[in-house]
Formats: sequence, structure tokens, C-alpha cells
Amino acid sequence: MGQRCHVCEHPRRSEIELAIARRVGYRQIEQKFGPSIYSLHRHRRGHMPPQLLVALETTALPTVVDLDALRKSESEGLLMTLVTQRARLFQLLDAAEECGDLKAAASIHGRINDNVVTVAKLLGDLSTHSNTTVNNLVISGEYLELRSALVRALRPYPEARKAVSVVLQGLEGDKPHITGIPKLERADVQP
Repeated sequence: MGQRCHVCEHPRRSEIELAIARRVGYRQIEQKFGPSIYSLHRHRRGHMPPQLLVALETTALPTVVDLDALRKSESEGLLMTLVTQRARLFQLLDAAEECGDLKAAASIHGRINDNVVTVAKLLGDLSTHSNTTVNNLVISGEYLELRSALVRALRPYPEARKAVSVVLQGLEGDKPHITGIPKLERADVQP
């Protein structure tokens, strides 16, 4: 089984990892967060890949606390957490594939996909909303004028008027009609 990692289970893990990456003394970290110096050392050696250490080391914290700087810092922290999580997921994926555990590998692929989607949303690369515009042609003024003009123009041609009337009624269906514009009636289509 092995020892449980007290840093991995710690609720303030990301802060501890940031302190480790920024080379804060283990004794200071132990006093502030609780895990022993040995736990901190084991966690750094076994659970923090070099890419994570470099990434955390190079993140800058804002010197003046204002809302925009805090939002940016938090977004960067969230992004770092997601990137770290994805690196760990890839490690798990490699282990699952080496063991031949296809079910676990498939599940991890799903988690990696979720992670990528979340990162894309955070960066604004993925839109999570859509706009729908509905234009109701049947009740637009231009359509109603066209409809009336067609019916008037086709009065001398009863068969054409009937054919156009059938098509218009099919398009309009049970849509409501505006008052003042007559609905095409069967009597209108009779010669």
C-alpha cells in the first residue's frame, strides 16, 4: 500500500505546492500548513513533476491587491491547477495502459477531455452559449404585403391563384394572421 501523502490530502494543497515551488523553507510551510518536513519532501519528490515546479515557480503574484489583479491571479491559479491535474491524469493514463486496464484508461481519457474543455472555457476558446434569432416571416409587414399583392395579381388566373394559395397556406400553417389582412379562403381560390 505505501504511506498516504498528507500534502495530497491537504485542503490547501495548491498553496503548499506553490510555497514548495517558490522555495519557501519546509519548516515555514510546516508551521503554516501542518504537514511535516518529511511529508513535504516526499510530496515534492514523488508528486510534483518538474514541469509543475517550473510553472508554479514562474507564476507572479500581484503586488497591489485590486479586484482585476486578484481575478487575474485567481484565474492563473485555477489554470495552473487544471494544468497540474492534466499532467497527473496523463501519468495515470500511462500507468493504466501499461497495466492493460482499458476501462480505467477510457475513464481517464474522459477526465482529460473534461479538463481540456474546462481550460478552453477558462481561456475563452470555447463558447458555452448560443444565440437564436427567430424571424417570423408570416407576420412581417413585407410578407403580408407580398401575399396580398400576389393574390390580387393572380385574380385573372384562377388556376395559378389556386396553386399559389395552396403553397401559401402550406407555408403559413396554423400561424396567426394579422387583422386587416384577409386569410385565403377556399372561396378565394374558386374560379
